[in-house]
Amino acid sequence: MTIELSNVRFHYPERPKRWVLNIPSWSLSAGEKVFVHGPSGGGKSTLLNLLSGLMPASEGSVTILGQRLEQMNSRQRDRFRANNIGYVFQQFNLIPYLNALDNIRLARQFASRKKAGANDNEIKALLSALNLSEKDWRLPARNLSIGQQQRVAIARALINKPQILIADEPTSSLDQANRDVFMSLLMSVIAENNMSLLLVSHDLSLSGYFNRVDDLKEINHIEGLA
Repeated sequence: MTIELSNVRFHYPERPKRWVLNIPSWSLSAGEKVFVHGPSGGGKSTLLNLLSGLMPASEGSVTILGQRLEQMNSRQRDRFRANNIGYVFQQFNLIPYLNALDNIRLARQFASRKKAGANDNEIKALLSALNLSEKDWRLPARNLSIGQQQRVAIARALINKPQILIADEPTSSLDQANRDVFMSLLMSVIAENNMSLLLVSHDLSLSGYFNRVDDLKEINHIEGLA
């Protein structure tokens, strides 16, 4: 399994009696494209943070590519994420004063030495493949359009050649036309790079792009927990 959860529970430290996640079992196989949907505030982003190692589970086992994240310290999780998981954040999380090239270079610095040694030609090739014009590569991210920022965010998520791509509500701020363009681009990138994809959103209209659709309410059993 690419992702496997077993008896995973999570609560925020400041609210120990309020469980956000209680997932007895859930998995994602290599090459799958999985869409997880649920309402805002339902725990979708928290789930992704656990899967990417940004936060540790309160209880249970989170296994990614055969490695148990709960057995790693924070620094080890950061390095594991940089080497194996690409993350497209809801608000893209680009550094606004850095240009496209530097935003991607920054992500590369967190990877292993072997991957970090990739040269700038690889970044430029990726931006070209994502149809970001060369004249925009050196503009500060804050001066790019939403669509251009999307492409930089995808390139940043891909630069370390991850096996898993995670996307958190990446279309929430887009109109229908731009949403469809983004999803087509994302699916093309996934196919070309033979990645596993996990995307979470409240927008059920996205489900047609995926070969598996899960309802977070059916995965997350928080009813009855103290």
